[in-house]
Amino acid sequence: MNFIKSEKTETIKNLRSQLYKKLIAPIDAMWELLYIGSSQHYLIEDEEMTIGYCCIDENDCLIQMFLLENYNSKMNQVVTELIKSNLITSAALSSNEPISFNICLSQSKGIKTNTLCFQHTNVPRNLRSLLNIELATTDDLHSIKLFLKEQVGMDDTFGYTENLISRKELFVIKESNVLIATSECRMSDSQTDIADIGIIVNKDYRGRGIATEVMQIQVNRVLQANRKPICSTTLDNVASQKAIERAGFYRSNIIFDIELIDN
Repeated sequence: MNFIKSEKTETIKNLRSQLYKKLIAPIDAMWELLYIGSSQHYLIEDEEMTIGYCCIDENDCLIQMFLLENYNSKMNQVVTELIKSNLITSAALSSNEPISFNICLSQSKGIKTNTLCFQHTNVPRNLRSLLNIELATTDDLHSIKLFLKEQVGMDDTFGYTENLISRKELFVIKESNVLIATSECRMSDSQTDIADIGIIVNKDYRGRGIATEVMQIQVNRVLQANRKPICSTTLDNVASQKAIERAGFYRSNIIFDIELIDN
């Protein structure tokens, strides 16, 4: 069994497209863009045949793995070899990828919930909103980056906000020139029937139902674009979970942190 470092080649792209067809729920967009996108990709070879690929981050954590259907019986062997080769010490996988997830779960030394992922019922709702939600522009860039750092501790030095603004997928909600919330509505390039919604509400304005209202606005936007809304949040963010569920979402899969070696 060989693991060969690879760039995001056409081979990787084709293998990933096969994986996505088998997922039981959509893949979280932020997870895909930030975690999978920045990981090291490897082609998996067995007897000089490419049988799949995997992604491993800088902390030796397995982020994604796929084997061609005829080689799924080798999944346990692949995980074992990755551990023995000191390429991975843990995994962060979703229950929407049951084959690799179940194998890592069977070898786990410990497991904890990382991210809750949601899908929508895809039923639009009549909504009368007084919120002033506007498409973000480059004039908003500085205030948005400051907002992200103050509200959620995100120091965007890697162009995430710029990319959303250029794609016209970032919205701002202001009140008397105060930024009270930002909302993303990312139209997935890899899952062309999916759009990922996110919202951050100013700490001084939480508890007023703003998150739910903005989520519902964005849901209607996505449905009008003939896509299906998804979103995610962390296990400890109970307020976010409630807002998401009030907006018509249900939990479709969970990303777990899985320890594969004894600490």
